[in-house]
Amino acid sequence: MSIIEAELEPAAAPLAIRVRLAGPRDTEELCELLDDQAHARDQVLTWLETPGTTLLVAQSEFGVLAVAVLMTRLVPLEGSGAHKVIEVDNLVVRADQRGRRIGRRLLAAAVEWSRQRRAVQVEAVVGDRAAKRFYENFGFAVTNDRLVLAA
Repeated sequence: MSIIEAELEPAAAPLAIRVRLAGPRDTEELCELLDDQAHARDQVLTWLETPGTTLLVAQSEFGVLAVAVLMTRLVPLEGSGAHKVIEVDNLVVRADQRGRRIGRRLLAAAVEWSRQRRAVQVEAVVGDRAAKRFYENFGFAVTNDRLVLAA
């Protein structure tokens, strides 16, 4: 059984969660997760249609509870070849379900999904302190080797 078909049900959160790949049929529920409702549909459709972008959703009997947007990059190695890096571009849990460890369970599934695809690392770029703490508590470490320039 693959990670996206696995039932996850830790003792601390009795809600049965199934993590699976998202598809076009999930568009409306995915839009409801996003803050910017005016642009949510365009954003979700872009994610679904972009090669190298994968959406994993955490679903229960109540519907889609969370989404992880994963972007696959091939990073060239010196000489020849490349290694695969998965970036968690976005991880959103439905507001009324926060605090139930759904985000942590979805992130664990995303990391396992990345390992199954032979990624050498999983990255997350965060913009606020709470998100940084979330990823650090999971085991992510801060690195300073990424340089950014606004376009």
